[in-house]
Amino acid sequence: MAQGGEMSTTAEVLAHLACNARQQDAYRVLQSSGLLDILADYHPYPAGTVPIDIDVPGSDLDLLCYAEDLDAFEAEIHDQIGAVGEFRCVRGGDLPDQRPYVTCNLQVGHWPVEIFAQSVPVNRQNAYLHMIVEWRLLQLWGDAGHREIRRLKQAGWKTEPAFASVLGLQGDPYVEMLHLAEMKREDLCNWARSRTSF
Repeated sequence: MAQGGEMSTTAEVLAHLACNARQQDAYRVLQSSGLLDILADYHPYPAGTVPIDIDVPGSDLDLLCYAEDLDAFEAEIHDQIGAVGEFRCVRGGDLPDQRPYVTCNLQVGHWPVEIFAQSVPVNRQNAYLHMIVEWRLLQLWGDAGHREIRRLKQAGWKTEPAFASVLGLQGDPYVEMLHLAEMKREDLCNWARSRTSF
């Protein structure tokens, strides 16, 4: 698992993608595919389960992007990588409490890649906030907590529900994990210690 640093920038995340073979492979794919260069204007940020080493077979390689104009983003992405295998884009965010977004999926080698773009800076997007708080918890819990989250993931749990279950959280796990992301690191650690035996 990645140690040290905050992983607040793309460069810091990429520096962490060296702990195991799958992470190294993800790093190689991101570099050799040219995706980071193609998306450079949109501040691409590798997120999800791979950087924090809780991915399971079939997990996506996630890239978060900041795009003020989603129409222009979608048009450019179609132009640049629309010919890549299994490429598709969908729009979302029509609910009152959601910001509009574009999700593009493609296959790069044996990796399914998901590009998520929103007119919100990456460090304020939910997926970023979820990953950072999950990473902090994994650092606190060490190997035992890491194994338990991975066990739940292999049993078919989604990431946020797995963390919520371990922590005994009630309510919508995606919302509850965002609340945890608002906590100071020390407060989060003290609270999490009181909820788990790791």
